[in-house]
Amino acid sequence: MRLPIERKLKKRLHLNVARLQDEVVDALYSAERGAVIHGGTAIWRCFSGNRFSEDLDFYSSRPKEIETGLPAALERRGFSLPKFKKTENLFFARISDGGTDVRLEVNFSVKKKAVPTPFERTDGSFMEVLCLSPADLLVEKIEAYEARRFIRDAYDVLYLSSYATSNAEIRQRVQRFLRNCREPVDEPDLKAIVYSGAVPSFEQIRTALEARFA
Repeated sequence: MRLPIERKLKKRLHLNVARLQDEVVDALYSAERGAVIHGGTAIWRCFSGNRFSEDLDFYSSRPKEIETGLPAALERRGFSLPKFKKTENLFFARISDGGTDVRLEVNFSVKKKAVPTPFERTDGSFMEVLCLSPADLLVEKIEAYEARRFIRDAYDVLYLSSYATSNAEIRQRVQRFLRNCREPVDEPDLKAIVYSGAVPSFEQIRTALEARFA
């Protein structure tokens, strides 16, 4: 029997964040139906990932709908917006239910190809969202690791690699990544966010990727 996320998370803070994420995603789609989720939470919720992710990251080509519709949708649900900032290319928001906060970033500088994908709510039910493909998420995570060298990004590359090994372009991109990748700056942090299964070392991640993409 498949356990819902709320039965798998071990930390109360993670559970509270996950439940608030559900509400924020639903509110966002009520304001902008074409928003595209990406990043670590997309992997966790749309592809049954095994690590907690606290931030919500989206792409959108309709910033006006979000700027006007999202605050109203959140207010109807009883949530506050301690931070809601717009730059030339991004929206940054912090949403609060009074005890828990969730960070949201919406990038409207680029248009991304997306596919309809089930998003698992904390209680085990699903809602349909638009999400990057596993191959596009994998490339995004490689680029994230190259930019900041966080162990969670390398872990995500390994997780997503099972979806994309037959893609020749992805194979070449991973091989190039492996030739040049350096040690992570935060390897001990991975054990705090992986809530199911093994917590591999960076060397184990690299060895597994080399075997899959040889």
